Amino acid sequence: MTSIRRTPLHTATVTAASDLTPRMRRVTVTAPTLVGVAVNPAQDVELVLAEPSGRRVKRRYTIRFARPEIGEWDLDMLLHQEGPGSQWAADAKPGDAITFFGPRGRLKLTEADWDLFVGDESSLPAIAALLEALHGDGPGGQPRRARAFIEVEGAGDELPIQAGDGVELDLRWIHRGGLAAGTPTALAPQLDGFVSDGWTASGIGHAYLLGESRTVVALRAHLAPLQLSTEQIFTKGYWNLPLGSDR
Repeated sequence: MTSIRRTPLHTATVTAASDLTPRMRRVTVTAPTLVGVAVNPAQDVELVLAEPSGRRVKRRYTIRFARPEIGEWDLDMLLHQEGPGSQWAADAKPGDAITFFGPRGRLKLTEADWDLFVGDESSLPAIAALLEALHGDGPGGQPRRARAFIEVEGAGDELPIQAGDGVELDLRWIHRGGLAAGTPTALAPQLDGFVSDGWTASGIGHAYLLGESRTVVALRAHLAPLQLSTEQIFTKGYWNLPLGSDR
């Protein structure tokens, strides 16, 4: 008989909350059940929240930092104009209780000569965690290379990001500057240029496309000339633009 592994449920207490940018808030939580729990880069939690109507909903947010020795996690949460997750993050203060499932997510970095990361601000915490986890040389013996295209509204939404030891990082912030969020308009030209500039000509690499669900699918098509295998491309939708919205 095969057993089903279930993601643990935790009831935690908020110990700190602060704004990283006007739209990104870090909420630190602790619980005895988090002590000794290992967290992989870009894993997340699924918060159990209540809407004003009383209906329960779940929202997922990235675990940016974990300190298993003391059972403490930092959750980086993008603030939207509305929504139960955003509202909870905006109001969170030390002493608040929160219930969540986690850690969740099966993405694991593998050896590569180069890595491409593409996403909007919803994926910023995950991309930052993945970049920090890269290390050392690629299989070809040369320093591992990483390029990241991160779309944000403007310079005020940028955050300090570093790659792991020995990794050559080319980080490019793409400012929407008033363009609609959740569309491929800002990032698609960047990928077209990436495909044609020869950066991937040497070595084996992987591409990670994260962000609005349909935008991720559209952006994947722009990488087709590279002829990457399905094992070389990872995609994940963090949110969905309502159907009927301008794309």
